[in-house]
Amino acid sequence: MLFDKLVIKSNGSGEKARGFSVLKHSLFLSCAQDIAKLMVDDDPRTPSLSNHIKALTDEALGQTLRERFAVWKIPLAEDETDPEIIEALRRMELREEAQRRAQFDELYCEATALWAALSTTGVIKSFKTIRDKVSAHTEVRLVADKYQFVDIGTLGIKWGDIKSTIDQMQRLVEIIGLLVRNAGFAWDSLDEQLTRASQGFWGVKDARS
Repeated sequence: MLFDKLVIKSNGSGEKARGFSVLKHSLFLSCAQDIAKLMVDDDPRTPSLSNHIKALTDEALGQTLRERFAVWKIPLAEDETDPEIIEALRRMELREEAQRRAQFDELYCEATALWAALSTTGVIKSFKTIRDKVSAHTEVRLVADKYQFVDIGTLGIKWGDIKSTIDQMQRLVEIIGLLVRNAGFAWDSLDEQLTRASQGFWGVKDARS
């Protein structure tokens, strides 16, 4: 709806223009609300990035996750009887554990740095304002004897801010998944599925074939 020229040309003018504009506006508000919710919601029941980062700063929990990330319960060669070979395998295992601890520390530093940079941006604050005063709740102010809604146009958000913010959030989600579960996330696969769904909905694939 924002970047595909064929979709915009086919739906952004003529009889479809008004419905296209309403749908685009509604999706923007929904995205803004979800970004705010997933970023900064501090309700303890919410799996927000804010709550995850806060939990990771707990020293005891961090140490537990670090050891779980580093120490893999992989048996050494069970049929090996040579003590020198067993010792060599053990030294190799300890070396790999040390490397994984260092990797955990690097990922943790990256996550906290990304969070510090992203959570304090004006864009995130604007998304939160939209969630708190426009989409989830409606704030009306009395100004010069007239009631006015919050003007989104004054918040300084551009259409492209949604994509750039989500991209940064995805990296944070990926890192947190590695730190907590030692597992990544198949973003490429998800993007392919969403692209196919989008093309199917708008008929873009058929139009281009």
